[in-house]
Amino acid sequence: MIVFSKKLKITECCPKHFLTMHSVVSQTEIKMININETNKKHCCGCTACESVCHKKCISMQTDNEGFKYPVVDKTKCVNCRLCEKVCPILNKTHNVFPNTAYVVRNKNSEIVRSSTSGGAVTAFSKEIINNGGIVFGGAFDSNFYVKHTYAETESELSKFRSSKYVQSDMGTTFTEVKQQLDNGKFVMFTGTPCQVEGLQNYLRKPYDNLFTIDFVCRAVPSPLVWEKYREFMEKKFGSEITYANFREKTYGYHSANLTLRFANGKKSIENTNTDYMLKSFFKGICSRPSCYDCKFREPGRVSDLTVFDCWNITRYVNGLADDDKGYTAVIIQSTKGAKLFEKAKHNLIVYPANPKLLLENDGHMAMENPKYHKNRKEYFEMLNNGYNIEQVVKKYIPIKISRKIFGKFRGFFYKTGILRFLKKLKIK
Repeated sequence: MIVFSKKLKITECCPKHFLTMHSVVSQTEIKMININETNKKHCCGCTACESVCHKKCISMQTDNEGFKYPVVDKTKCVNCRLCEKVCPILNKTHNVFPNTAYVVRNKNSEIVRSSTSGGAVTAFSKEIINNGGIVFGGAFDSNFYVKHTYAETESELSKFRSSKYVQSDMGTTFTEVKQQLDNGKFVMFTGTPCQVEGLQNYLRKPYDNLFTIDFVCRAVPSPLVWEKYREFMEKKFGSEITYANFREKTYGYHSANLTLRFANGKKSIENTNTDYMLKSFFKGICSRPSCYDCKFREPGRVSDLTVFDCWNITRYVNGLADDDKGYTAVIIQSTKGAKLFEKAKHNLIVYPANPKLLLENDGHMAMENPKYHKNRKEYFEMLNNGYNIEQVVKKYIPIKISRKIFGKFRGFFYKTGILRFLKKLKIK
């Protein structure tokens, strides 16, 4: 919170206009965090403000799109201004352009198979675990909500594998991380760039025992859309979901799909062109408002390591064939990141790469915002007015019949090699 005397000129107020003036008994004018319908793009939902508030006057509350925003109880606020000081959007840090990068793959084929790309993060996490540390990341809970949680054993790391195209619920993760750090434990935190920067701002000092990894992301889709999607699919298949994977490699790395399995033995396998959830995400119609104007899209990050999909391995390694199993691009962002990478190398197949070339070919999302869909508002209005996700998608982002037909025969195309041939043409 910011405190001003009554003599303060309006020109000295926040240029972003996402703090609002309120009057209090003490003859002081207060500018308080106030996220509303007009300025939601100024909040990434990292929870740094809520976590740092000693008076617990800030709570993260869900809006009609399923995203959480800070709400301030003005009666408890003591004007300490810590919420303002830790906000990653208000206090954006800029790092230098990285000069070291690699393309890697885990030596464990099962880890690669179950990972989004090359299983690099598992290798880094393993080093932390083997040194008595703890790893925090996003995972499904028992109801398939995406929440940040932790792992203390190698076997627990499997829950972090594979992308979750939903904004994770941070809960009390930031305070838990600090507690572990203060107890002297090695801690790894993985998340989106805004979550990593929010955590580091919340901590307010560097920790030698903290290691952070950010994922280059397109955006964070709405938890509400994911909930509506699950409800529709469970009704359609007449059974509860028992398994979900946004990037399962059923038809190879280059043709990943959203796979669901149900208690009655049935399953659904759909791709970005035929699945209602994936279609909504990749068309930019259900992402958090801040993602369309992301403040963290730049090659230099405050994290120790940056990771993203490597789609074009043959462009970086001469003579290496693409076996369609997946590789991970890793950019070193700090000295700590370099040390962790060196320690984890024994579990990785490693190829040096040019960071600029990696970003140009496969890291577009590190620097380019997704396009805002013109019907985004109407999309959410329909969802909130009793329509199911199939009806909403058909209305605003309809799936072409040709895509549906192709999707039905994808298994055949994959087995015969036709699918891989078509993907190669697209890559080239």
